[in-house]
Amino acid sequence: MLGFPIPYPEELLYSTIARAGVHDGETSPKQLLDKVFNNRSVIATVDLPSHIERLASQYRDSLGLDLRVLISRHTLWPIYSPFLPRERIRKLNRWMSGTSQGAAHLASGIAASRVKAKTNLYVCDECLKEQKSKYGECFWNRLWQVPLVKVCPLHGPLYTTNIDLDGEHRHSHIPVESSRILEPLKIESADRVFANQVVELFQVQNEGISFSQWTEFYRRLASNLGLLRGRRIDHAKIHEVVLEFWGKLWLAEAGILPSDTETSWLRGLFRKHRKSFSFSEHIVVLSALSNGTFGIRNAIAEASSMMISRKKTSVRGQEPVNANELSRDQIEWERLLEQSHPKEARQHSPALYARLYRNHRDWLMQINSANHAENKSVNKRVDWPQRDRQTAKELRCIFEKLSKDLYVPHLSKTFLIHQLKHRATVEKNLYRLPRCSALLSLYSESTDEYQARRLTRAYLMTKEKGLEIKRWSLLREAGLSDERMTDTVSALLRNILSEKTHSQI
Repeated sequence: MLGFPIPYPEELLYSTIARAGVHDGETSPKQLLDKVFNNRSVIATVDLPSHIERLASQYRDSLGLDLRVLISRHTLWPIYSPFLPRERIRKLNRWMSGTSQGAAHLASGIAASRVKAKTNLYVCDECLKEQKSKYGECFWNRLWQVPLVKVCPLHGPLYTTNIDLDGEHRHSHIPVESSRILEPLKIESADRVFANQVVELFQVQNEGISFSQWTEFYRRLASNLGLLRGRRIDHAKIHEVVLEFWGKLWLAEAGILPSDTETSWLRGLFRKHRKSFSFSEHIVVLSALSNGTFGIRNAIAEASSMMISRKKTSVRGQEPVNANELSRDQIEWERLLEQSHPKEARQHSPALYARLYRNHRDWLMQINSANHAENKSVNKRVDWPQRDRQTAKELRCIFEKLSKDLYVPHLSKTFLIHQLKHRATVEKNLYRLPRCSALLSLYSESTDEYQARRLTRAYLMTKEKGLEIKRWSLLREAGLSDERMTDTVSALLRNILSEKTHSQI
């Protein structure tokens, strides 16, 4: 695409593409995607977009806007990358540069996170005025779209807009000027603390800290702050400090109120890390324990410098007699596996399993994987026939309401599913819900029906306004063209125009 705009500081790539459409005078979202990506099915993603390599190719090498720069400075990548292992980061980079199909959101933890991504776009009204004065146009700043951020550190509360990212705008890159600014968000002092930490996080360039480094960092942090009870971490004290600093209400609204159970995410943060924790959980703990004085940038620098040494332990008598023979424990384990599966063998002789795990771990994993029992578990937690009846009833109510409105978007299966309360469950388990599947096939509009509804809406609107019914005005109002219009709708248009001619006669 010729003349593709250069992103402003802290501008989202979503916003840059939207401005490209404005500069080019492009009003069709799909045609804009075609020009930029040569692909009309790209989803307009705010946080971790894909196909970035295609965007990088729009710029000359002298501008320095390569793939790495676009990802680190113009997406929400920096709030996820420091907390993921390096191997996963390499995969994320590959998915974001090319095709992702949702893999980036799964691997980064966004899909399963307690902290949900924002479903609307947000703005700072004062920042927009400064952008207009400095650049002559406005853009979407990436800080505004970070989950849980409700305030601009410079000006005050953010304002929500009418741009809903989950629905009819899935393929649309909407510029700021086309949005309608609604009411400001209610904020507390804790929101300012959180926003300032996120600003710090955007300045971090470190990528890929291992789980063992984060484990060691939090162990040392608890020790240095005196949050120990004997040689163990005092989880009750940490829980108390976090609640006192942030407040139960703020944490509950954020979706990260820690429980006082053994499975609490707060306890897990100070134990051996076997999974990544979100940026919000790290910020909450670090700010609370340091009373707001220790920044997330300092924590990342310290964690990345942790040197982890692995000590090999040996147990007397467990080495093989020679390099080509198995040890006595290995021979005994093979004998057990001839009679039972690995889990039963481990329960029968836990001490033997522990010795093998310490001294012959690779061999143990390999032989166990070759002797796994067949998994025959059946998920009986959900009564699917009952769920099918309940969801079908909900779907009928939704359709009755939508079918009376000529202005609703295309009633596709996806759109109808997205109106349901438990849409993800329905979407992933539609094969278990025959009633819902049948209703979706019955209620969903074909292309003919959708275009006919738009043409009918345009015709009624023109009559209500008392305007003359002309072919070109009907097509423009309905968003149709001769190239995209189906034969059935073309016939309907001819009937409307012929009726108009007969009425004049």
